[in-house]
Amino acid sequence: MTARPTAHWAVLGKTPQSLDDYDVIGFSTGALSKAEFSDWLKSFSSGTAEPKALPRVAASHFNRRGESWLGLSLQTKPESQDGFHRPYTMTWHVCLRWEQASKTPISYRALYEALLRKDFSGESPFRLSLRDYDPPRLSGIANATARRAAALLLTGKPVCVVRAELPMEQRLDFLDAVAALLPYGMRSGLAVSTWTNSASRHRIRLSFAEVAPAHGAWELPWEKDVPYDFPPEARRYEQELAQYEHDGLARLIRRLAALDRPLDLDSETDRAEALVRVREHTAISLASSVRQLLPESLDSLAGADEVRLQELNAHLSQALHRIADDDRPVYRDIVKRNLTRLPDRLADSPTTGAFFEILLRLLYGPALHRHDLENLHHDLAGLSEVPRPLAKALKAASAHCEPLVKLLITFLIGDARMRQQLLSNMTVDELLHLIGPSRDATVLDSVLRELGDRHDRKEVAQQLHHHRYLVKPVSACLGDSGLEHHRSILRLSRGRLLLPADVKEILEALDEVPPQAFMLAIMTESGPGTGAALLSGLTAHALRQLGLEGPIKREIEDGLTRMTAPALTRVLRSPRRLFSGRPPRTVSSQTGRIRKVQGAIRQQFPTPLTEPDVEAALDRLDHPAPLTDLLAIMAESGPGTGPVLIYWLAQSAVDQLSSRLTAESLADIDQGLQRMTGPRRALPLPWRSPQGRT
Repeated sequence: MTARPTAHWAVLGKTPQSLDDYDVIGFSTGALSKAEFSDWLKSFSSGTAEPKALPRVAASHFNRRGESWLGLSLQTKPESQDGFHRPYTMTWHVCLRWEQASKTPISYRALYEALLRKDFSGESPFRLSLRDYDPPRLSGIANATARRAAALLLTGKPVCVVRAELPMEQRLDFLDAVAALLPYGMRSGLAVSTWTNSASRHRIRLSFAEVAPAHGAWELPWEKDVPYDFPPEARRYEQELAQYEHDGLARLIRRLAALDRPLDLDSETDRAEALVRVREHTAISLASSVRQLLPESLDSLAGADEVRLQELNAHLSQALHRIADDDRPVYRDIVKRNLTRLPDRLADSPTTGAFFEILLRLLYGPALHRHDLENLHHDLAGLSEVPRPLAKALKAASAHCEPLVKLLITFLIGDARMRQQLLSNMTVDELLHLIGPSRDATVLDSVLRELGDRHDRKEVAQQLHHHRYLVKPVSACLGDSGLEHHRSILRLSRGRLLLPADVKEILEALDEVPPQAFMLAIMTESGPGTGAALLSGLTAHALRQLGLEGPIKREIEDGLTRMTAPALTRVLRSPRRLFSGRPPRTVSSQTGRIRKVQGAIRQQFPTPLTEPDVEAALDRLDHPAPLTDLLAIMAESGPGTGPVLIYWLAQSAVDQLSSRLTAESLADIDQGLQRMTGPRRALPLPWRSPQGRT
């Protein structure tokens, strides 16, 4: 739709045979005064024009009481002489309020053509009939010099194009194209001209001249290479623009034309916003482009069209560094829906290999991470195996990945040789660091096998102790089913059955009460006489976890001493008695609970408790039993009762893990318990399983 804004006007010049200087000799009334028109036109004078520089067209701006105006002037060749017989030029000027100029984008060329059709007479404003803004036309004019000029304007300095032998209308089109490569709102403060006199100072930011002025403007040769001192901020903008051509550039110009908020070229913040807006468009354009190119690339791959695939590779590679992470799931979904079996003819093609290298970076970013491989495994669910070119691309990408990701890649592509080489070159500490982040039983198995092959057993033992025997990583990988892995780690740490000192050292290395699978592993791998060390370690952890101090702690420790003493020790047993002590008011809730359970025990049994008493007291506990209740029984126990508690702990753990334990594991646990407590003290332990195994 043709725009018809209301324009105000003025004429600057002389009358024939006049002895007066240049002045406003005609103007429209109602908005700007003669003095305001005069100030405007003289502010943007570009010096005395040489005849070959005429006609001259210039666009300028004006601010009146906070209101912005946009204007365009035409300075014509002399046709008359003044009273001193000197030829003089005439300047015809039209202007619009910025409010009108921003409603729909207006080109300088459209204003110029409308100006030519008007009769500057009378005193009234007139309407301009402007042709539509034409992004395709402007994109065809925007050459490399236009891109550089637009970029240099964003440094805040004027730009002067030199050595351009062009007719006036072609120069005007160039100025239009440069302005079109900036947000439209910058026209509110952008003065341009098809010619300036370099010897004169002026406020024009973009112009043509014979030579650049000496007062701080950029000299830009017409259609020449980038100046050697092209500044970084301009180079970034020029590189953004250089990505576009033809329809893509027209779309960018259309988007920039919609950005009509006034921007000040003297403001560093406003100049930086131009780069932000272009990059926003780039991200949107690239995302849309990739969504179109990916299915076509996959179709070309499936159809063995190598020539077309090579062309598409070039287009996709341009998007690699500019796409947003939020778009990658969309691309992954496209690939998942369209990736089929590769034609054998293209399986080893360099073009196919390049496509998969681009695809990896497109879908998952410049470097692969663990979650990327999880996504990739999910995305390839429809394929029976990883395609050979994708396997090669993954192998190449692994060079830039962290060790865990490299290892996971070897599993994904099935390269055992690469995996073994990777593991062999890692230190024990590096191997152990793989397990926690992976949360993968396969990685755990590979690491444990590699550690088992290491000759330096002492270093393996030291690092396992430093890594707290991998209790938390194994639990994260396997949960309660990690008994055999815990046992393997204990064997790696000692290479023999555990001694009492070993059990003590292992439990001291842990942060908290060990999980039941690890406790069973200690029981299974322990040698003779280790029961006391196990109970001591577990008790220490329980005391720390509950924060018990003072008398109650001493009572529990005394009970532990009695439990782990030889069974032949005799103590005087007190008859059943009520618990008469009252905990102090400041006692912790844990201490109060222990005191309450102690009172209940004393009501039912003589103390210290014998083995049958301990067994009976344990059987009455809820499941799972609170630590406080176990410590209360310990505080009231007599000599040699430790094995009862050890067996009870084992039975509780087995009951919880029975569905994950094999018959062999159950037998091994039983043997370990008898070694810990001694066969003479061993109690019958009924093993149960979901199948009714006893």
